[in-house]
Amino acid sequence: MQETGFFEAINTQRQITRFKPDPVPKEAIDRVIEAATKAPSGGNSQPWEFVVVTDPDLINKIGTIYRELWLGARGDRPAPGESSVYRAARYLANHFHEVPAMVLICVDHSRTTGYTPGEPIERGRQASSIWLAVQNLFLAARALGLGTRLTTTHIRREDEVKALLGIPDYVETVCLTPLGYPRGNFGPTTRRPASEVTSYNQWGNRG
Repeated sequence: MQETGFFEAINTQRQITRFKPDPVPKEAIDRVIEAATKAPSGGNSQPWEFVVVTDPDLINKIGTIYRELWLGARGDRPAPGESSVYRAARYLANHFHEVPAMVLICVDHSRTTGYTPGEPIERGRQASSIWLAVQNLFLAARALGLGTRLTTTHIRREDEVKALLGIPDYVETVCLTPLGYPRGNFGPTTRRPASEVTSYNQWGNRG
């Protein structure tokens, strides 16, 4: 697999909404998950779990849940003047059931301090640990030419998704990303320049 350099991956990483139907090799999936597990975590607790979905029937069922939730919130048809960002998100909602792979990033609360078996989990408690792993996963995917997109829409019907995948009660599903080869190109991305958002020693001192 040809790899993209680290800084090129950062400078061209963007959220992907259109995917080719090509299957994602297991070797590539294993590599991006391995990269995610190298992230730091609070107390080195490593509370993450990754549920990779490649079965077309499961992808269809989860994608259908996602579509129903997203369109239920935003409407079946675009509102007048809907932004390009939401048009892209709408496209993904309508086609999520067709992506070649998904990764559900989870927190296993049984591995963390403060968890009492049988008690409700405290959502977001491990956010500072899990989001670093998510970014590792996304950058590794970009380095291998794979697209990702951060989504949390499924959480509103999390129990259904967990039931489909056999996920136990003590596991929190944090986010869901499609994974696949994008239709079209990655970046370059448009972001505020670092010089506009960096202060040295005092707020507003741009150095």
